[in-house]
Formats: sequence, C-alpha cells, structure tokens
Amino acid sequence: MENEESDVKPPDWAGPMNATPQFAQPQHLDGFGLRLPRDLTELPEWSEGYPFYMAMGFPGYDLSADEIAGKFPFSRGMRRSYDAGFKLMVVEYAESTNNCQAAKQFGVLEKNVRDWRKVKPQLQNAHAMRRAFRGPKNGRFALVDQRVAEYVRYMQAKGDPITREAMQLKALEIAQEMNIPEKGFKASLGWCRRMMRRYDLSLRHKVPVPQQLPEDLTEKLVTYQRSVLALRRAHDYQVAQMGNADETPICLEVPSRVTVDNQGEKPVLVKTPGREKLKITAMLGVLADGRKLPPYIILRGTYIPPGKFPSGMEIRCHRYGWMTEDLMQDWLEVVWRRRTGAAPKQRGMLILNGFRGHATDSVKSSMESMNTDMVIIPGGLTSQLQVLDVVVYKPLNDSVRAQYSNWLLAGNLALSPTGNAKKPPLGLFLEWVMVAWNSISSESIVQGFKKCHISSDLEDEDDVLWEIESELPGGGEAPKDGDTETAREGN
Repeated sequence: MENEESDVKPPDWAGPMNATPQFAQPQHLDGFGLRLPRDLTELPEWSEGYPFYMAMGFPGYDLSADEIAGKFPFSRGMRRSYDAGFKLMVVEYAESTNNCQAAKQFGVLEKNVRDWRKVKPQLQNAHAMRRAFRGPKNGRFALVDQRVAEYVRYMQAKGDPITREAMQLKALEIAQEMNIPEKGFKASLGWCRRMMRRYDLSLRHKVPVPQQLPEDLTEKLVTYQRSVLALRRAHDYQVAQMGNADETPICLEVPSRVTVDNQGEKPVLVKTPGREKLKITAMLGVLADGRKLPPYIILRGTYIPPGKFPSGMEIRCHRYGWMTEDLMQDWLEVVWRRRTGAAPKQRGMLILNGFRGHATDSVKSSMESMNTDMVIIPGGLTSQLQVLDVVVYKPLNDSVRAQYSNWLLAGNLALSPTGNAKKPPLGLFLEWVMVAWNSISSESIVQGFKKCHISSDLEDEDDVLWEIESELPGGGEAPKDGDTETAREGN
C-alpha cells in the first residue's frame, strides 16, 4: 500500500520532506530525558509545540531565539502562554547555566526566566499543563481580610461552625470599628468568596446519610402503583380530591449544614449550640391540582405561648412536639375536612407514610366518615413516592434558611447574658415558615404528583407501569395480578 502524502507543508526554509535527518540528539537535552521529533511530520501544531521544539534545537538546525522569531510568521512581541512544565524546564536549564542562555535557548524573554525562577516552588506544586497563575492577591481592605481570617482561626480552635454569613457579619463589624464607610465596603458574598481564596479557606458540607432503598424495590413500586391505579379506576377521584400529607420537623435555630475550614482538611469536628432539639413539627398537605393545605404546627410544650402568629395556619401543642393519634384526628377535622372543594358525596384519596399514628383504627374510622380512602406508602420508599419529599421539603427548608440568614445579616442577632446567640422569636420564625410554604409553586406540586405516578392518565396505565420498571436498577418483571396486594386501608 502506498503511503498517503502528508498534509504538513514545510516552510520554504526547511529541507525536503523525504530527507532523513542524521543529526544526533542535542547534548544539552540529555539531562531532561526528552525525545525530540526526527522530522517535521512528528511536530505538533505550530501554536503549541513547534516554536518550542525549534528553540530546543530541532535536529538539523541550530537556531537562536532571534533566528526563530525571524523564521516564523508571528512577531516576537506577540503574547504567548507557557505551561508549568515548560517553565520548570526553563528554570532548571537556567540554574545549570544562566538566565541569558536559558532565554536564548528556549526563545523566551530573560525577564520571564527571572520571574519563573522566583516562583519555582509554585511551579513544582502545580499541574504540568497549567498556564495561568492568577493567584489570590491582596484585597482592597487587607486589614479587614486579615482580622476576619484571625476570627475564623479562633472559631476553628474552639470547634464552633463558621458560615459565610458569620464572616460577613464579622467583616461589617470590623469595618465599622475602622470607620470604613458602608458604601465603600459592603462585605458582599463576592468579597467573602475572594477572601476565602486568598486565605486558602473552603466550605465543608455536612454529609447526609441517604435513605437505604429496599432490595425488593421493583416489586414494591409496581405493586404500589397498581394499587393506586386500581383505586382511581374504581372510584374515579377528581384531581382536587387526591392529596398527600406528612409531618416534618423544622429546627428553630436552623443550624447551617456547612462550615468554613482550611482547604484539604480531613473531616472537621464542630460544636453546636446545643439546641438542635428545639424545633416545631409541621403537618403539611398538598393536593394533586397544585393547592396547598393550611400548615398544621405542633409546638413543644403544654401550652401555646402568647404572641402574634401569622394567619393561615393551625397551631397546637404537645409535650414533646410530636404528632399523635389525637392530633392526627384533629388535623383531619380542621384541615382535611375543611379543604376547599371538599363535598360529602365526592370520594377522596389521602396518601400517608407508614407512621403508626396514621393507620390506627380511630383514624381509619374518621377518614371513612369523611368518604376518604387511605393509601399507605411502602416502608423505605417515601423518598421515591411521597410528593412532599420529592418537590416540597428541600425548597421549603432552603427558603427558611435564607430568611434566617438575611435576619442575621440585618444585625438583628441578640446575645444572652452568657454570650450565646438568642433564638429568633417564635412568631417571626412561624412567619418564615409561612412565607416559605407560600413560595412553593403550584406547578411543582402538580409535576410532583405526576412524577410519583399518582395523577397520571388512567388510559396509559400499562405504559406507565413499564416506564417505571425500565427506570429501576436491574429492571425486573412485574408481579402477577394475583400477587398484587392493595395498599388501601380501612375501606
């Protein structure tokens, strides 16, 4: 087979392509362990390696930097970038000879050689292909940065978690002490990020433990969906009569899930304020048409403290702040029965998790009197089948945390006589919960019911079942119709 002609066009000053060079490897490169190309066809693209190889002494040519600059079409004044490996090679050659010879040998400016020798440790620690070294520089308010960094080190030594919001608050406090005008220094999030880069700080996230899915995941999912579809076909529920409800804890102090620490550190141990158990329980409910039911708040204690609370929510109390059988019946009476569009002759479906307070005889009896069917989600699958887990809880908690952070940055944080931070007022915290609850969009709730295959089209029953099986790890066959267990309870 005849060899194809090469697409590489040699410059007019180069010899014929078929001429095999007979020149030996330059002796000054033996210490670097490099192999230079033997002809022009082995050269990389000109923009990357061609000038470098010529500067290193391409076999057959002994060119100086000026000669190289004259042979190539670009001017010597053109800006060029070099990777860390090339810079380190120049530095090592300069150390064995001098800066001037290294500049001539590699075709670079002598000033570059001097600059690269100054940052040799940084070049040795960098990736060989890294080109730019636009490392952190001193900020406009270097003294503020320094004092904030000292504050971070102090909090680290105590074992207390540090958030970026806390750093911003400290920076504003220091700026006020230094009489820096507010318009000149705002301690913005951008400043905080740059300051962290300058002092090699990073955010460390608390790693959550994921829910362990059951081994018979495929069978449980398909069985559950077939049960829901069977109930829907039997009773023809309206979309507005299908709902999902669940209780979730919301911490009063809203502790941050991140802390600032040195880059590259191992797992970090931090102290907490010790009030993680000071929380409320919120019973939340959503309907398949996108509507949200009024939040049902359970406070910890034997009485509801006096104060002004936001309208649109039901507030109860329990000794331990838990949802109980009695409170579940109360929720059915004051929230579920009074929902907009509820009618005695219209049958409804309410999806709950496997909490034992949901499936008691008294709760079943109450739901039967309200013409409502109860559907229990199989154990271990709430993260996959509960609408509130899929589309509500994360944006709800994120919104509460954002409002809490804004409250801190506004300078409303008060300290107790012992120096500990006081928790926000209960009425204000409930306002944050209400604002976060109202911010959940109806469209996301509607999509959540469809994603959990609760309000999907009944005509596509078989297609949806097979779609679920195709999405499951390992696939698997659907259970036989005779093996399907209904998930309906109490009717």
